Amino acid sequence: MILDPNIISVAGVAMHDFISSLPEPVRQNAFKAFARLCTAAVEYPAVFIEGAVAEKRAETAARVKLIETSGNQIAEQMKTNPEFVRAAGRKFAQKVVRERVNIDQIAEIAGTELTSEPSKAQGDTPTEGTPISEDWLNVFENEAANISSEQMQQLFGKILAGEIRKPSSYSIKTIKLVAQLDNRAATLFRLLCSLAISYRESGSNIIQDARVVSMGESASTNSLRPYGLDFDSLNILQEYGLIISDYNSWFEFQAYVDDGDQATLPLDYLREQWALVVKVDPGVKRVFKFNGVALSRCGRELLPVVDIRSNEEYTTALSGFFAKQGMTLVKVYSC
Repeated sequence: MILDPNIISVAGVAMHDFISSLPEPVRQNAFKAFARLCTAAVEYPAVFIEGAVAEKRAETAARVKLIETSGNQIAEQMKTNPEFVRAAGRKFAQKVVRERVNIDQIAEIAGTELTSEPSKAQGDTPTEGTPISEDWLNVFENEAANISSEQMQQLFGKILAGEIRKPSSYSIKTIKLVAQLDNRAATLFRLLCSLAISYRESGSNIIQDARVVSMGESASTNSLRPYGLDFDSLNILQEYGLIISDYNSWFEFQAYVDDGDQATLPLDYLREQWALVVKVDPGVKRVFKFNGVALSRCGRELLPVVDIRSNEEYTTALSGFFAKQGMTLVKVYSC
């Protein structure tokens, strides 16, 4: 394939302008990531276009000749029809092109995410002086190459953007886990995230706990079946490492007590900030204890980037459950 210098020039300038518009230190991480992942946009900056293209053409012609020669030699050694070897070479070339297209599409999604307003729910505030890891990029590139579905490319693009903004947001284990998800597991995880409440410590963007509250019953006995998460579905999520094995685990939250007689616990739910409010006696600390299906560390890392959908039936049931315990679930504002 002969590269068109005009196309590459436009792509190179556009990518350079886009990255230059990003704030520091995101800019340096973006240069590093896109230079590594993108096929043409950064590999051929505008100032070097013509020379690079000429060199690439000569290199391509030499490689084609070498491949043809090698193919004939292999065919002769294996006593195989040279056409079989050439067919295998074409198949390999198609695979390489397909992988590069996948990575480029994911990088484009990440670029779009980076230019959008940072989500408060993601907690992706840039960290000064923290470079994106080469090892992380190695794993990401290898796994992203095989991601061809639009839904999964969207997820990978958001992950890349989040890691560029704030390195170490997503572990290598999480990248490998996402790459292994089949459609059913991905759909179930999106449903799980749509029902989950999460809690962050004051002044921190790290999700300390995220779970689907089972509302006084055990999820292991199908208490969440009416909302699409029966026992078999939970087993699938657990096998992929997205939730922990105890489907009725619990976590304690200490509420903030205001100047009056109310205790308030801030929560994230449906990409919005909510609060549980309860009246307390003066001087009494209020501790909330929630049972339910807890997301694993990998699940918590992915929670902010998964597309979610509101489930009015579950929201109504959840509000009613808290109300029976003397607590009011109140929406504060959208993230």
